[in-house]
Amino acid sequence: MQAFNWFLILYTGSALVGVSALWFFFDRSDKRSFESSRRQKIFHCVRCGHLYSVKKRDVSNGEQCPECEYKNFELSF
Repeated sequence: MQAFNWFLILYTGSALVGVSALWFFFDRSDKRSFESSRRQKIFHCVRCGHLYSVKKRDVSNGEQCPECEYKNFELSF
């Protein structure tokens, strides 16, 4: 009976550690993908109508359109 109790404790403990490790791994990877998409700035060209995104921090002075090279400003929602 004593061996069964230790086996049950170790089995349950290892299962909890495994589930916690998987939760931590997937939580971090999900946060990384969300942060990379959050840093993108979205632009709409007023000349040709092209939608494009740029991964930059400071785009206060605008960004050129990859299609027609017209300087556009960031969309705000």
